[in-house]
Amino acid sequence: MVWIKICGITNLEDATGISRLGVNAIGFVLSTNGPRRVKTETAEEIIAVLRGSGIKVSTAGVFVNEKIERVIQCSDLLGLDYIQLSGDEEEDYIENLKEGSGKIKIIKAIRIKDNNKDQKDVIDEINDKIDKLKNYADFILLDSYRKDIYGGTGVPLDWEMLKNYRSKIPVILSGGLDPENVKRAVDTVEPFGVDASSGLEIYPGKKDLDKVAGFVDILG
Repeated sequence: MVWIKICGITNLEDATGISRLGVNAIGFVLSTNGPRRVKTETAEEIIAVLRGSGIKVSTAGVFVNEKIERVIQCSDLLGLDYIQLSGDEEEDYIENLKEGSGKIKIIKAIRIKDNNKDQKDVIDEINDKIDKLKNYADFILLDSYRKDIYGGTGVPLDWEMLKNYRSKIPVILSGGLDPENVKRAVDTVEPFGVDASSGLEIYPGKKDLDKVAGFVDILG
């Protein structure tokens, strides 16, 4: 089964319902000023209830160009399993974060801007970035590019451009995934995992649990 992370969790109802569907991880956006951002205190309360209820699900904190000190502080406070970096963080930043955060797994997002490039150029660009990150990031998340928007674009990637792509780091596929397109995306790219948010919502910040259930069933 493909590893599944559902991101943009903002409330306990969604967190509980989604976790009980058997996903591997849920994500909390702790940076940016978008509709899916939650306060650290809110994430702390939700995670405490889940753990107190015996619900086993991994947790990820999503950060965009944050100070390393805050990322480490939040990850320690929340007991995060993953730190997802969705901004412009470079290898020096990730190296320092890795040293300061201990054994926590790091997911680094790469936003793909194809601009009518051919497949070789896109793959070469991704591999160049991965070569710089492979000693520090545990996973690479491939997402679509939109200017000044870090994640949650709702725009699918050109999966054919990534067909049968093999990376030196496990790949998590993102970008506009929903119950209607995720199987085709996974069959085409064959990633380690998937990460979905906007394609599973009633409105920004509120998940549609029926859509999430369908999404999980398709990948089961």
